[in-house]
Amino acid sequence: MSAPDCPADHDETVPHRGALTRRQARGDAWLAAGLFGLGLLTLWLASMAAEGTDAPVAPLSESVAWLVALCAPLAVRRRAPVSVMAVVSAVFVLSQLRGYPDALTPSVVEFLAIHTANAWARSGRRALVGSTLVTAAVLAWLGVAVLGEFPLDEPVPVATVADVVYSFVLNLLFFLAAVWSGRASRVSAVRRHALERAGVDLRAAQELVADRAIGEERTRIARELHDVVAHHVAVIGIQAGAARRTLDRPEIASGALSAVESTARTAVDELDRLVTVLRDRDDAAPHGPTGLAALPGLVAETRRLGLDVRFSTHGERFDVPDSVGVTLFRVAQEALTNTLKHASAGVAEVRLRFRDRAVEVEVTDDGLGSGTGSTAGAPTGSGLGQRGMRERVDLHGGELHVGPRRRGGYRVRAVLPAARTLDPAGDARRPDHGEAPTP
Repeated sequence: MSAPDCPADHDETVPHRGALTRRQARGDAWLAAGLFGLGLLTLWLASMAAEGTDAPVAPLSESVAWLVALCAPLAVRRRAPVSVMAVVSAVFVLSQLRGYPDALTPSVVEFLAIHTANAWARSGRRALVGSTLVTAAVLAWLGVAVLGEFPLDEPVPVATVADVVYSFVLNLLFFLAAVWSGRASRVSAVRRHALERAGVDLRAAQELVADRAIGEERTRIARELHDVVAHHVAVIGIQAGAARRTLDRPEIASGALSAVESTARTAVDELDRLVTVLRDRDDAAPHGPTGLAALPGLVAETRRLGLDVRFSTHGERFDVPDSVGVTLFRVAQEALTNTLKHASAGVAEVRLRFRDRAVEVEVTDDGLGSGTGSTAGAPTGSGLGQRGMRERVDLHGGELHVGPRRRGGYRVRAVLPAARTLDPAGDARRPDHGEAPTP
């Protein structure tokens, strides 16, 4: 018997449907009552049609009793579907043997019982086997009942054989339709249950992704704030200390205070740009001196603070993505800020290198005057600077090397992948050669 393949038949413990609701239970009771009323009508009509014929007809009281026995189990058809199918099938055959005159209502009840068994049984395989047995039993009874009317020693008329075959095919299609519809309903319920479960999992995953996105956004904001604030605050602190130590020399103190004022305004401007970007939902790039083109300005600004900074570019320069340039600028800015705050260095060098498939920035210092060995990136700070640098570099799949040098001082080196672009002729683009080393 062919039937739709139920994807969960192999698992007999999975509840394919939810618990039976009160509304469904009431619906089954009303269905049983409605079919009983229909059965009374068709029984009356069939009894009137059977009057005057030789066909044996059961008494009216017995027929009503058979009708009750047929319809009553449907009230619990979804509570015990396989049992209801077995009871209804047995009553169906017995009632026909006893001369129940009507075949319409019993056929409808039988169809519903087989459909419900295949749609609602906990074990789909058990329901399919039961349906096969019921179909075989009913068809066998039909053949025996029809052919048993003819003596064995007499040939069966061709018309009778045709009628038997016709009834056999009709009843077979009837049972196949009941099984097929029930299995199809079962498959639909399993898929609907899977979709509902997938919807729950999807909502949970969306909440997890949202929480993760919020965490990543908080980390990004913290990193941006650190990059924007740390450098300028360090400069303000150094210049304020210089102004305090030179109060007896007004011209020097005035210059230091002017630097404090200028740096503070720059910090406020960058914070304002950062807040603007955070509020802008189109992720527009911030306007400001951040990128490889801004490295000379960063070097010059740091040099004005009293640190001898030397900048040089190596290799044939080529265009890099803005995000890569901003990351390299922030790494250099953080390294120089840490040198100013912790290293007590006299000289720092910033080297920008262009390779075939990467761009590198390296910041080194000599760490002079550090009596305690505290150098850039040493654990005298909060460690947020190094964490921010590493997060930025990891975001681009690059490498970050931070640590002391063998000959003294400290080194910060970031390498980010960036390939040269080719023009239509196939030559690597060479917009400008690297800048000459800045003394």
